[in-house]
Order: sequence, then structure tokens, then C-alpha cells
Amino acid sequence: MENLTMDATDMSRFNAFSIISVGYKTVGDHTITADVLYPKTLNDSTQQHKSPSGPRPVLLRYHGGGLIAGYSLFPPFFSPWYLELAQEYSAVIVSPNYRLLPESSVLDVLEDVEDHWHRMHQSLPALLQRETKGTVEADLRRIMTVGDSAGGYLSLQMALNHPDEIRSVNAVYPMVNPKASYFSSGEERPVFNLPTYPLDTLRLHLDYVRRQEAVMQKPVIVSAAADAERFRLMFAACQHSQLGQNFPEAPITPYLLERLDAGARFPRGGVLILHGRDDSVAPVTESYALQGKLAQVDPNLNFRLVVRDGEHGFDHLAKLHDNWLCDAIQDIVRSWLV
Repeated sequence: MENLTMDATDMSRFNAFSIISVGYKTVGDHTITADVLYPKTLNDSTQQHKSPSGPRPVLLRYHGGGLIAGYSLFPPFFSPWYLELAQEYSAVIVSPNYRLLPESSVLDVLEDVEDHWHRMHQSLPALLQRETKGTVEADLRRIMTVGDSAGGYLSLQMALNHPDEIRSVNAVYPMVNPKASYFSSGEERPVFNLPTYPLDTLRLHLDYVRRQEAVMQKPVIVSAAADAERFRLMFAACQHSQLGQNFPEAPITPYLLERLDAGARFPRGGVLILHGRDDSVAPVTESYALQGKLAQVDPNLNFRLVVRDGEHGFDHLAKLHDNWLCDAIQDIVRSWLV
């Protein structure tokens, strides 16, 4: 917990990138933003001879945080190897925020990322033209979705939404099945080595939110939150297996496995899942369940699950050219770039 709050303001990992922040949606009077990052070398006149020409591929990246915490540029949740990947191929990263639970619903989250998809296609070319004076262009025909934890869940969801427009997919220790007992049983379980937070942490927070809404006469909306109280809320929901209880019962929309059973399919360029064998936040068994489901309904998909020793977040120490990672990503990168 201390590391999350201590590192929250250390933006040094983004030093090699120019960042454009822009609103893409307004709900009531609340603006939801997205960040566009591109290597500074693309906009540096002294480096133009070294920079590739033409429109650049796009990494569409979704942040983690259990759908409860974090934001698009929260440093501890932004895997360094994604930044290395963007530098390696002079790619543009697009990283949207979205409404967070429990103030909003998971259907609101999915609506936001879908609205962002359409807004990105409408406005990103003009945004880059204006902000970079035409020196940086994005190739929206070459999109790879990426994300870890809750961001991995959203990466997979968007890939099912747009299988013909997204080249390939990466998800790292994703939440695959919110209905699994690990996420929804209400049973207590250890998460990292954290102290156990009270069972009623989530309920008390929601009670406070409802009182705020009654006073203000409007919904409370949160789309970026990374303080200690918010992380206690996130970890309490994980420790007491409550996250899945925030998902609706009826619609198949939030459920990846049900969507696959109903005929949804991933992009033909391939799907790569990376998962830690010792994950105490999102169990690796659920990624194996996704692998099994795809073997049944889409056996020809280029799907790869790479399981490594380590906890949730194990890849944050990885380097792009580490042998195991370089080998793991080669197929999805090739599909992304061709």
C-alpha cells in the first residue's frame, strides 16, 4: 500500500514521451479524459532522420485497479514494458479513463470504453495534427489492445467488440470471470501480505456516496482515484471476494466466457495472456478457464497463455527484450504491425 501512494507522483517513467490529455466524454458535469502518449523522438526535428516516417501503430491501453481505483497515467499501474514497446516501434499509446466502481456500474465502464473507441476514431487524427503540427500521425488500422488486471479484462472486452478492427490483443493477469467464487463468494482471502480490511468497507463507502448524492441531488461520478483510501476500498473488495457482486446477473455483456458461448470472437491476429502463477488478486485458474473455453469454441485462434512465477504485477520488473517476454509477444506484435 505504501509503495502505491509513494510512487503515485513519480512520472519519470514517462520522460521519453510527450503527453496530450483531452476530454472525450461528459456525464452530467463530469468530464472523462484520455491520454495520448508518443515518443518525443517523433516530434524532435533533430531526430527526424532517425524516426520512422508514416502513420504510427496504436497501443490502446486500459489501466488496472480492480475497476475501483487508478487512472490512465497512474505510474505504479503502467507497465514499463508497454512504454518500451511503444518506443521500440515508435507507436502512439492511447490510454483512456473510465467511470469507476462502486459509484458507477460495470455497464457504465463498458459504455465509456466503447464511447472512447468511437471518439478516438473521430478525433485522434485531428488532435495529433493540431498538437504536433502534423509530425505525428496515428494508424488506426493498426491497433493492439493491451492492459493488466482490470485493464486486461477491458482489453479482452474491446477485442470481442471490434474483432475486425483490432489486430491483436494482450491482457496481463486479467479478471476473466467475475462470477468465479474468487471474485463473488464473499469469502475472506489473503491478498499480497496486506492486513485484512473490514468486511463492511465497501458498504460503508457506498452509504457515504448515497448521502452525498442526496445532498447534491446528482450522482457521484469518479473516473480517477489513487489515494490511500481508494486503495483500501479496492483491496477490501478483493480480500472479501466482493468485486463480482458489483456485476449484474442477467446481461451477458460483462461476461467474457458467456460472450464467447454466444458467438463473439477475438481478432484473428492473436491473443496473448501473461499471468503470475502465485497471483492472489486474479487467480491464474481463470486464465486457464479462458484457454479451455477457446479450445472448445475457437480452436483455430492463435491464443497463447504464458504463466510465470510471481504475484499480481510480476511483469512490472520485466524488460521488453527479456528472452521470455520477447518470445511471448512476437506473434501479437507481428500481427499488430503488418
